[in-house]
Amino acid sequence: MAKIKCTYKVEEWKEETAKELSKTSKVVSVRAHGPVSGEIVGQVNMFYLLAYVTEKDGKYSGYTQVSGRYGSREGTFLVEEHGVFDAQTVRSSMIVVPGSGTGGFKGVSGRGEFVTSHGNAVECRLELEFVESVEQA
Repeated sequence: MAKIKCTYKVEEWKEETAKELSKTSKVVSVRAHGPVSGEIVGQVNMFYLLAYVTEKDGKYSGYTQVSGRYGSREGTFLVEEHGVFDAQTVRSSMIVVPGSGTGGFKGVSGRGEFVTSHGNAVECRLELEFVESVEQA
């Protein structure tokens, strides 16, 4: 299993209220994207649902598509995320969606996590397992 560190910065974050539940709680959908660097170099596209229980606290679930290169491997894979957030911090656990890999990431599996502060680059740690051969799409 490869232990990988990468960093991504959210360049655009579009949040749209799906349902207001009370004065302070609501459900919102988010689309975001940005570059990823480190051991994986490329782009991330994020799709989330956030449940605010107060104005600044809540939980979220969603998917991040990672498109890029890791060593001689190039392709995409999808990560399912579940996390919590408050006024200062975001915590997330991730799992690679089985069967989502393309190109050099075909057959990839694994998991990851991150803890970050709002507005800062996200430094995530991934543990990925690859099929033996490197196939390009």
